[in-house]
Amino acid sequence: MGGIRKKEIKNFGIKLLDEVLSRIADIDKNRAYDVLSFYMDYEKSINNVSKVIKRNGIVAYVVGNRKVKGIEIPNDEITVKFFERNGFSHIKTVIREIPNKRMPKRNSPSNIAGITDTTMSHEYIVILKKE
Repeated sequence: MGGIRKKEIKNFGIKLLDEVLSRIADIDKNRAYDVLSFYMDYEKSINNVSKVIKRNGIVAYVVGNRKVKGIEIPNDEITVKFFERNGFSHIKTVIREIPNKRMPKRNSPSNIAGITDTTMSHEYIVILKKE
């Protein structure tokens, strides 16, 4: 996902996602275009999955809330919004520690010595039902 790079920031009509994209663009427009491309593809993917799920069918998506330019992106909530647009209702989100994590707890996303940030330590299992 994130294949074709966009040249302008699009609004998804999801306040949370639009605000995150705007905040990232204020810091780094090029990075915001990368994030935008990912979410455009992610939305298409969810639209495609939604077409093959039957009425009363259940989906469970495992996502992580990552940071871009120090801004946490709530992928769990964004996933719910994309599925709701496709006729699903949110049943629940289960939060758990990532099992057998092999990444460091902190990294240096800016590649500046001494400046570190936390990495993902939890995953979110988003469970929805098609109405």
